[in-house]
Amino acid sequence: MTTSEKLSFWYCNNCNRTLNHGEFRYNCTTCDDYDYCERCAKTVDPPHPHRMVPELAYGRAEKKKCRIKDMMTIIQTAIDKYWDRYCMGIRDVDKENPAIYMDSYSWFTFKNIGDRSKNFGHGLRRLIEPRGYLGICAENRPEWMITDFACIFQSIISVPIYTLFNKNEIAYVINNTQVSVIVCDKQLLPKFIDIHEQCSSLQHIQLQKNRGSQFTI
Repeated sequence: MTTSEKLSFWYCNNCNRTLNHGEFRYNCTTCDDYDYCERCAKTVDPPHPHRMVPELAYGRAEKKKCRIKDMMTIIQTAIDKYWDRYCMGIRDVDKENPAIYMDSYSWFTFKNIGDRSKNFGHGLRRLIEPRGYLGICAENRPEWMITDFACIFQSIISVPIYTLFNKNEIAYVINNTQVSVIVCDKQLLPKFIDIHEQCSSLQHIQLQKNRGSQFTI
């Protein structure tokens, strides 16, 4: 998100300055509606007694008309309207101990999500035609929604597959929906390799590759 001259809905409770759209505000996790600007959060003495976490301050969004009420148009309108706001994020982990989660997040803006969805959708069209069935089987992460949005943009029908299904249950879903493409994460890949011979319609398995703490398609 880019800082602009447009004012946001928040102000700093220490210096009383109204924060700009795209600027970080440090929000108290205990006090109700209590924020510092970034400068005050780092310099005020004594510091605020409660833990404060950085969040984005944003102002009023530009109005966008949305006449056609189909899902693709609604998603595209949201991307155009909120392009520089945070849309989805991944909670950061400690670099030395990945089992420990941090207070910070790595965020994707609406534009990031829109661009990745469209690009992935163009790639999917090399594997599957519109109105074809694509299965999604992965843990909760932005890539799950990116895949679903990509299907919507390309008129592909997405079939969610529960990650805790056993091999027989997964094969049943694939065979009864005639899924031809599966998008899955690394942990679930062995299941689909084992059952692909039981599923005559399944032609492609698209892996979400692990790069560090994030999964990308």
